[in-house]
Amino acid sequence: MAPSSNQNPVGNSKAAKFVASNPLAPLADPFAGMGDDEKELHKEVSDNVQKRLEKAMDELKEKHRTGTNEVDDVDRAPTGAAYRALHQHQRGQAKAAGRAREEAAARDRQQENQRVVQAKEQMRRMKFGDVEESDTKDTEQSDSDEDEFDHLLDEEDAGLMAIRQARIAQLKREQAQRAEHLSLGHGAVRTITQDEFLPECTQSSKYVVVHWFSDEFERCKIMDFHLKLIAPEHLEAKFLRIDAQKAPFFVCKLKIRTLPALIVFDDGKEIGRLTGFDGLALDPKKPDEWHTGRLREWIAGTGAIRYERPSEEMEEERRRMGIVTRGAVYSDRERSGAAVDEY
Repeated sequence: MAPSSNQNPVGNSKAAKFVASNPLAPLADPFAGMGDDEKELHKEVSDNVQKRLEKAMDELKEKHRTGTNEVDDVDRAPTGAAYRALHQHQRGQAKAAGRAREEAAARDRQQENQRVVQAKEQMRRMKFGDVEESDTKDTEQSDSDEDEFDHLLDEEDAGLMAIRQARIAQLKREQAQRAEHLSLGHGAVRTITQDEFLPECTQSSKYVVVHWFSDEFERCKIMDFHLKLIAPEHLEAKFLRIDAQKAPFFVCKLKIRTLPALIVFDDGKEIGRLTGFDGLALDPKKPDEWHTGRLREWIAGTGAIRYERPSEEMEEERRRMGIVTRGAVYSDRERSGAAVDEY
């Protein structure tokens, strides 16, 4: 008679009642109800699985003990000071290995670049070797030729040195004088008031050219046009303009009766006066048609500026080259023959 098992009791016994009330009880005997062959097969599978689990656990323990296990995620990693120290050590080794690989790659690239440069230089020398040899010979010949004339450079002419020093000193003086003139307002035509007239004419510049004008007269605008061309080219004199209607005291004092009027002062003393366009027009029938050079020549005649009229040969050369004399201005108003505007 086969022995009975208490794992699956039947009947009205207490064990049977317990099993009936506990549905997990059959797990305690998984082979209940199986034949002998089926039980042997299931047992063999179970043993195999158990051995694999035990082997895997042993390998995992060994890895943790020797520190050769893969780095775990922070959330799943084991805790403790020993593991943290091991983890930091492993990270340091990984970083060091990465840096070493990068340095090795950089050295390799540098060596490769050097080899390429050397190869290019070698090819260039092979290609241009003959040219370089020729240049070297020419340079040596040139050096030898220069050596033959070195003694001429070593022998300094005292007279030539004196001329050079004098010219340098002259240029320095001219540059200093130019800077001084610009600081005093030379180089442009400036409009001043009655109160500024005496200081401008007596306290700063030696030569002062003053244009007395009125906005109502067209000829005053013509005079302004020419003066604006002359002032930037002659820094040796100061060019000013003053509204005659706003300076009645000096108009009366200087006895100005006609506009435009151009008066030249030397240290505050009048040395020249131009009334209207007297003597500037080439054709008396066209008194308003004249060139800037005519006015420049008149101012130079007072000594205020330095100017020489171009010779006939120079004029002919200008015409041949197509250079037109600058400064011709024509009045828009009807010409009645009057020479000047009365003030």
